[in-house]
Amino acid sequence: MTIDVQVKEAGPCRKTLTIKVPADRVQAHIAEVYQAASHQVQLKGFRPGKVPRKVLEQRLGPSILAEAKESLINRSFEEAVREHKIPMVGRPELDGVGEEPLDEARELEFKVHLDVRPEIQLQEVKGLPVRRADTTVTDEDVQNALQQLAAGKRTMGRVDEPAADGDFVKVDMTFRDQGGQVLVERKGVQLTGSIPVAGTDAARFAESLRGTTAGAELSLDLTFPANFEKVEVRGQPGTVGLKVHEVLRVSAPPIDDAFAKGFDYEDLASLQAELRKRIGEEKTRQEQMRQEGEILDRLLKDHPYDVPATLVEDQTKHQLAMYQERLKEAKLAEEEIQRKLDEAKDEARQDAERRVRVFFLLDAIARKEKIFVTESDVEAEYRNIAAAQNVDLEQVRAYFDAQTGARADLRVGLLERKVRVYLRENAQISDN
Repeated sequence: MTIDVQVKEAGPCRKTLTIKVPADRVQAHIAEVYQAASHQVQLKGFRPGKVPRKVLEQRLGPSILAEAKESLINRSFEEAVREHKIPMVGRPELDGVGEEPLDEARELEFKVHLDVRPEIQLQEVKGLPVRRADTTVTDEDVQNALQQLAAGKRTMGRVDEPAADGDFVKVDMTFRDQGGQVLVERKGVQLTGSIPVAGTDAARFAESLRGTTAGAELSLDLTFPANFEKVEVRGQPGTVGLKVHEVLRVSAPPIDDAFAKGFDYEDLASLQAELRKRIGEEKTRQEQMRQEGEILDRLLKDHPYDVPATLVEDQTKHQLAMYQERLKEAKLAEEEIQRKLDEAKDEARQDAERRVRVFFLLDAIARKEKIFVTESDVEAEYRNIAAAQNVDLEQVRAYFDAQTGARADLRVGLLERKVRVYLRENAQISDN
């Protein structure tokens, strides 16, 4: 009662399986399913396991045969893949299966189209040449980091100097029509030269605010905008008067010992030393990632191979879906979202193909070099996630235990990381 399996090449990394299940096996499977149903179904007047098949056929025949058909297809497909040692990846597509129920007097025939793992003839992956970039931490790097920290501590305060570009002025505003009649007054408004009052000339507005001081009074021509609150003057000429009360400037604190103590360091020298250390670590990390990328680019160039089209398609759809969500979060109009998605399709597909190629290449290297992800690796990653997100370790562990897909993705990511590190540590790194 063996099944007949015909395997046909259907394109790059693609096969079609034609599977024929003989009638005697179909008959045996139907009998097995009815026997199982006899033990599972509870019908009045019958003890468990004693429900006659004819009764089951009369009352539950269609549903039992539907279940029998599905389970026979799945079992036969798994057997075909196992016996023919087909390295299947992705999602198989069933073909040739109609709605008709199983007939124990006839063989069952169906087709499955599936993607298979690409065949990669690996060349030498050790000793690949890669250049080393300079990771020296300069005084300028440290100073830039200090300035970034200081920028985060900026405050706005009043100054007695004339307004400069980037400053704010606090004013009272008076809008008048072309006859000089007051239309609207606004008190205590903060203005900056880079954002003109609606309806004024941008360059003239910025020039007027530049150099102004507290007590100054300005008048600017404007055309009342379409959303001005007084409907009757929209689109008409008028003026806006500005009475300046004070000049406000955003400034960073001085970078000194007191500044360092605000970050829990004894003095500025201690803060500088810590920044130098962290910058050095980050430069080293970035350089290692760059080296790994250079090695991967070399390996991809030296190993041309086809990849499963459906995996590329799925990855492309996934990336575009994520991009679409970001665009929606940005509150863009549907037409604009669709336009941006259309523009991004080609790039998304190219990126998806590279991701799939990298996955299979690194997987092939892991198999050849006997690189594995251990439970210790997974547990260490759980601890890293818990520390980074400031959550309890048990919460992280419980999440991944419950989310099978997330745990599988985690292991894939860890394996890729281990292979990348292996390639870098076994590369021939030079300064040239």
